[in-house]
Amino acid sequence: MNHPNTQETYVSALYQATAFFITLTVLVILFAIRFNIFTEHDPQITLMKNSETDAKVTVGLHITNFTEFKVSTNEFTFEGTVWFAFNPRTVDLDVIKKFDVAYGQLLSSSDPIIIQHNDETIAQFDVRVQFNTPLNYRLFPLDDHNILIMITNHFLPKNVTLQSSKNDVTFAPHVDIPGWRIVEHNVSTGFVQVNLERGNPLYGMQHQLAIISLSCERSDPGMIINILLTLLLMLFIALFTFSSGEDNVLIVSVSIVALVGYRVVIQSMAPPQVGYFMFTDYIYLLSLTTVLTILLAGTFIREKPRSLALKKGLIVAIYTFFVGGCFLIGILL
Repeated sequence: MNHPNTQETYVSALYQATAFFITLTVLVILFAIRFNIFTEHDPQITLMKNSETDAKVTVGLHITNFTEFKVSTNEFTFEGTVWFAFNPRTVDLDVIKKFDVAYGQLLSSSDPIIIQHNDETIAQFDVRVQFNTPLNYRLFPLDDHNILIMITNHFLPKNVTLQSSKNDVTFAPHVDIPGWRIVEHNVSTGFVQVNLERGNPLYGMQHQLAIISLSCERSDPGMIINILLTLLLMLFIALFTFSSGEDNVLIVSVSIVALVGYRVVIQSMAPPQVGYFMFTDYIYLLSLTTVLTILLAGTFIREKPRSLALKKGLIVAIYTFFVGGCFLIGILL
């Protein structure tokens, strides 16, 4: 009695390697394009416009150096000079000295250097400032950010307003932020209304603000490359279920264990206390789903031996699913 030929056929290592490198190349191109498009989702602070008045104080900032620039933990420290140009007949120097930084603190502030210019007094303060800024990490680690430095003075007379412009913000030539690059900066001035009783603006106050916005983009793609390469290698290992006579459950289990270890490492790098999914969470779930799909496909084929062409087609389909998923996640976020 003749038995049907049920001998298993396996995908060659060369085919596996070729499919892996083609997938890697496509992902590198896609994410290189995505990486070079400035995108940020940080919350914005809307200021109310000041009424027209002749009593104005011009505020400016010169940043000498960032001694701390930790986007992942929202910790920033810079050294520089804050200066104010004002009419001494309208505002007293002692009031100017009471300036502060919203969402931060002045770690140090020097005695003012006073310069008289026509009818104006210019007071310069060498400062060291530590601050936080509203951030959204949904695209981590593809995220760009607007870093906000908010200078305020709660003691200005009601008829005196802050003003500033882009030309009033300067940077030292040697300012260097490892992994980041300042591509643009903007300045806005106005006030925020703080109501002490809900629905009753009579019990409230107005806080003058000069908001300096630094548009910062990641200059080091190393993190996203490492993440994608690690996930692809795990898929590559799992796909060897189509190239080996070993138990496919064992092979895929190795990838699942590796994915769990990867998750622990990524969690240590990710921003703390984030209550929403980030890009890394989505591609992790995509990878886990893909590996489980490989497990089911490998089990189906082992129970019912199929042709070599079917196995190659499954490999292409799985890589296409992963690439398409990464692309859609990057676009939708």
